Amino acid sequence: MITSFSNPLVKRIKRLRQKKYRQQEGAFFVEGLRTVLTAVEQHAPIETLITCPELLTSPVAQEMLARTNLPQVALAHPIFESISERENPVGLAAIIRTRWADLDRLSVQPNDIFVALFDAADPGNLGTILRTIDAVEGAGLILVGQGVDPFHGTAVKASMGTLFTLPICYAPDAATLFQWAGSHQLQTIATSARATADFQQAPYQFPVLLLLGSEREGLPVAVLSQADLQVAIPMRGAASSLNVAVSAGILLYTLYSRLEA
Repeated sequence: MITSFSNPLVKRIKRLRQKKYRQQEGAFFVEGLRTVLTAVEQHAPIETLITCPELLTSPVAQEMLARTNLPQVALAHPIFESISERENPVGLAAIIRTRWADLDRLSVQPNDIFVALFDAADPGNLGTILRTIDAVEGAGLILVGQGVDPFHGTAVKASMGTLFTLPICYAPDAATLFQWAGSHQLQTIATSARATADFQQAPYQFPVLLLLGSEREGLPVAVLSQADLQVAIPMRGAASSLNVAVSAGILLYTLYSRLEA
């Protein structure tokens, strides 16, 4: 039982809140029942399970801890609260190694739906998009450019554990992404307010790669010009654009409905 605020593990967990330390150590911190249980079920590279016996009342979590061979460390109540970013921590967390899928080794099947996200700035949006990709049985997420870290605590929480069920790849630039898409004959689909094709009527051809831009700038002009298809989501109100996670949800379920038709 760790009872000291100056314990090296406690200090490390607090460091992992910062992107530079997550990158240096190749690890990140997660907490919450659903997230940690999903990580265990999906055989994520867990370094250490972290518990607070006083807070952890879930029978499912207790059963998992009893049967797993993963390393476990218990923290006293005040210590666990000091590392938690939740108002009501449940007493279960983990340190997990970061794991990226290799874009060049990503398998592409005839009905696959992939998403590429350019220079995303909001970790909550990233996590929500991951959760939606999982909901439509999407094939994976590709992060392009210098966007937010998918292992940011907010992204992990918003993903509701789907961070561990989907391949997440990195592409340094659009040229790398389009080269990969072309080699696998993926139709690339971009959204644009100036597009003439309505998203509900567009001629989608699978497998597809949905291109999404940053919250502030949208997709670069060069990316829009290279896309096989540009589609518009009609807007009738005063707002000039939709939240990127909302746009992703609309388009992903549209694509999914075409597969189901």
